[in-house]
Amino acid sequence: MGKSPTCELLFDWGTTNCTVNDLVELLKRNEFLAAATLLLPDSVKDSENTDYVKHSDNAVSWTSRNTIPIHEIHVASECSAEKMEVPCSVSDGQSEKSNSQDSETGFCRFSFEELKKSTNNFDDRPVSAGGRKVGEGGFGVVYKSTINSRTVAVKKLTAFVDISIQELKDQFDQEIKTMAKCRHENLVELIGFSNDSDNHCLVYVYMPNGSLLDRLTCLDGTPPLSWITRCNIALGMAHGVSFLHENNHTHRDIKSANILLNENFVPKISDFGLARACGQLNNTVMTERIVGTTAYMAPEALRGEITIKSDIFSFGVVLLEIITGLPALDETREPQLLLDVKEEIEDEEKTIEDYIDENIEQEYSHTVEEMFSLASRCLHQMKNKRPVINTVQQDLEKMVSILTV
Repeated sequence: MGKSPTCELLFDWGTTNCTVNDLVELLKRNEFLAAATLLLPDSVKDSENTDYVKHSDNAVSWTSRNTIPIHEIHVASECSAEKMEVPCSVSDGQSEKSNSQDSETGFCRFSFEELKKSTNNFDDRPVSAGGRKVGEGGFGVVYKSTINSRTVAVKKLTAFVDISIQELKDQFDQEIKTMAKCRHENLVELIGFSNDSDNHCLVYVYMPNGSLLDRLTCLDGTPPLSWITRCNIALGMAHGVSFLHENNHTHRDIKSANILLNENFVPKISDFGLARACGQLNNTVMTERIVGTTAYMAPEALRGEITIKSDIFSFGVVLLEIITGLPALDETREPQLLLDVKEEIEDEEKTIEDYIDENIEQEYSHTVEEMFSLASRCLHQMKNKRPVINTVQQDLEKMVSILTV
């Protein structure tokens, strides 16, 4: 009672593993051509729908970009993702060229040459030195660029670690596949991609406050994050992970470097190249290739298990980073792994006060201890003893509510 019949119908449709294309074909067969063109603009020929006025090539509707699988639509009220109404075109200040929209994913397709031009030939000088380079990771370098006068981030995939070209392309495909299915306020927004050359690129909404790792270490002299901001970031992260888990996806590389912050410090989980669909929430899949970032990896992940419980463990490491301001791994520190701090405190060798970031305001010590308790539960060696993400969410919501009273 009181629920939208449309939402209930879409939810029921989604449980049958159907796609937007399936729905479009059904709409066309029943002559609901306007609805079909709203979902997929190129799905109806002019002869089929003479009343429909097509979008011009250089003014693609951003609404049509959201061609996500129907089973994701029932969570739309939870996913107040930012809308970005821009055409699929790259602007370098001198020229602008229209790009196509991928009918399968709804993302924009960019040519490599255009992205190359807009990043000044992928200028490797840091942005602070007048270049375009924002940062780099194990699988690529990120550059600042512009799409129709809006700042974006272009990730050029490059293998810096022991990974083959094919594996790099597989991660590229996986990122697009996951981002097409999973859209949420606390997941980074993919705008489009380029795969018309040997150099594959991904284009995202730009995050001006960098990564959580950068802000915790006060990179480039940025001011330290307040405790309230840290708690809100942790809560936003939990919302994002919860969305992934509810939609049967495991991220497999949750870490502070993959938590990006927008202009309001709203966290966006990024880097879905290792993400996997995991079936039911309690399912475990085995893999021969161990991937991820060792300092954040759960014991079972190091054994080749793929389970959402491993995301919870990694989340616990990030909570320790938020509390201490320390990186997850420091070879000059004892202990080198931040997660070992938990054992030191539990064995009463040290106290949490020995590790609390000195930039955190002293009046919040009680909620800091609560967050450490939550982190400890997330870091349980036995995966089934860890809390589910909804419990993590609830605990963080309580902390935030106390701080904002």
